[in-house]
Amino acid sequence: MDRNQEMKLLGFCGILKETFKLIFSHKKLFTQITLAFIIPLSLIFQANIITSHLLISKIFEEKDSLEPTDFNIYKYSNLKFSNLKSFKWAAYWVLSQIAYYIPILILSLLCTSTVVYSVFCNYTAKDVTFKKTIAIVPKIWKQVLCTFLVSFGIVFLYEYVLGAILAFISGFLFKGFTTIIAVVILILYLAGSIYITVIWHLGIVVSVLEQNVYGIKAIKKSKNLVKGKFGVAVGMLLVFSVCSVAIDAVFQNFVVRDDWSLDWGIRIGIGIFCVILLLLLILFGLVVQTVIYFVCKSYLNEDFAANSAMNAPQQKATAVQEQLPV
Repeated sequence: MDRNQEMKLLGFCGILKETFKLIFSHKKLFTQITLAFIIPLSLIFQANIITSHLLISKIFEEKDSLEPTDFNIYKYSNLKFSNLKSFKWAAYWVLSQIAYYIPILILSLLCTSTVVYSVFCNYTAKDVTFKKTIAIVPKIWKQVLCTFLVSFGIVFLYEYVLGAILAFISGFLFKGFTTIIAVVILILYLAGSIYITVIWHLGIVVSVLEQNVYGIKAIKKSKNLVKGKFGVAVGMLLVFSVCSVAIDAVFQNFVVRDDWSLDWGIRIGIGIFCVILLLLLILFGLVVQTVIYFVCKSYLNEDFAANSAMNAPQQKATAVQEQLPV
């Protein structure tokens, strides 16, 4: 059985096994990528949680207005502008979010490009080093950035604009029998959110690997690719989402808010442990979504290297040689 046929048969457990195999067979390469990009990304994620907590406590007078849910996520719906202590701190929070998203975007682009290219080289029998993964970034960053921005726009419109509209409508329906309708709307909304997340994650991989396929084209291509393995992709997304929420909950409860009155040494230790878990989750998540891309390609009987952006220079060189007189 050739490699394509083997990939086609991979299910949930098979993809996880393949991910572990890839990472442990290229430990040096993935360690270098982790040290260069994933650790800074994880630290910024956790630092933003601390910064947001401190600034929000400065913005609002009443600590009781910050009621934690089961996962310690604040109920912003309970916060009223009448409770604002200082618009200055609100401005600081907005600026901190801008300062947060810029490095997050840059590091996410670098992480995704290098990890995806590393997996691609493994499946196409190409030699790969950390320097080679870095060298590929200038060739593809524009199309990857375009797909990132398009994906962000789609997510923003769906989760915030449409979500706000549906929340407003549902507010009138949570009464009596119409509660059932509101619950159905909520379920459909969550299903749509999961679908969009799966598509844009795969779309990012498409924009890294496929020549001149980015933005809306990458989203459409990923939509067609994932059809045969959509259930597996959703399962992976749910598992990684649960792990992410669990890490965030532990970090907020034991490090940021410290409801347990723990010693500073223990809090720092838990914080470091959460950062390690998060960076491992990011690395495994990136490798998993790349493996899913190749599984989907195999399922549709598409060649791994066909239309690859990585082969563009080689294809151009071959075309020039064919045009030269003998």
